[in-house]
Amino acid sequence: MSWDRVKAMNALRSGDLLEVGMSANQIRQHLHPAGVVTYALGGPAPAQREVTPAFPVAEDNSISLTSVRDVEHVSVDALKALIVAQRGQLPGVTFQHLPVSSRHRFAQDLVALGRALPALDAAGLGSICIELEATQPSAFSFTDLVALFRAAAECRLFVSASLTIGSTESLESRLEVLEMLRGAQQESHAIQAVLVRVHHADAPNARREEEATAVDYLKTLAVTRLILDNVEHLQTDWSVMGPKVLELALRFGADDAGSVPRYQAGNAGPSHHGGESELRRIIRDAGFRPVERDALFRQSLLH
Repeated sequence: MSWDRVKAMNALRSGDLLEVGMSANQIRQHLHPAGVVTYALGGPAPAQREVTPAFPVAEDNSISLTSVRDVEHVSVDALKALIVAQRGQLPGVTFQHLPVSSRHRFAQDLVALGRALPALDAAGLGSICIELEATQPSAFSFTDLVALFRAAAECRLFVSASLTIGSTESLESRLEVLEMLRGAQQESHAIQAVLVRVHHADAPNARREEEATAVDYLKTLAVTRLILDNVEHLQTDWSVMGPKVLELALRFGADDAGSVPRYQAGNAGPSHHGGESELRRIIRDAGFRPVERDALFRQSLLH
């Protein structure tokens, strides 16, 4: 089915939650006919091992550059130097992840970042993620975004995008972001996964009445699957909405259930949900087969 802006907006405004969910599920089944839902084990342990204050190392010997200090002031050259220095200290690190949001200085020049990707790749970078806020649909230039995605594809980096909803944005703003991602994917064929997140109520200046409801989240997730049918993986985040919404999300287009910290595997965690065993049960209850994956979405052969 071809979905245009009018159909997508009607779906977001529709009171028929089941219909939009069924439509998204058809796309999901087409892309993933084996009925598998993936999830990851990883994330930082309770006592993180740190190389420098800028680089906390997770239990799985991976690093996310989310925690680079003063990231708002880090230039592309400085970022390159940081990764090279860190790689020298920990040659065994197997995965590094670079999030790019509008808050980062280097995000203001995506072309320069794209030119630096070969060097960052050589230093050990494994993936980049464009972090999009539905409140800022024009935070990135479409042309520059496509150039960055193409550069990442040439380096064979894993490329993902995240969309955060539930702040003060309009439905039109959500669609604008999704349409930009679809267009960028058509031009670059680089995006391998998209995650739909929910704005946290305890974030600065957040008001709980502005949060996305479970119904709102599920509709947006389904519309994301429908618009981005040219992206292989759609992730859901069960840490915000909880296990009941997770089970529904897997019927609304999502084929990935997110991650559980490795130290919680098989155990109930400190959050409102349990560990790996509960996650696998929820996936089975939704009618799918749970399969562990790594940070680059490579599925485990043992499942």
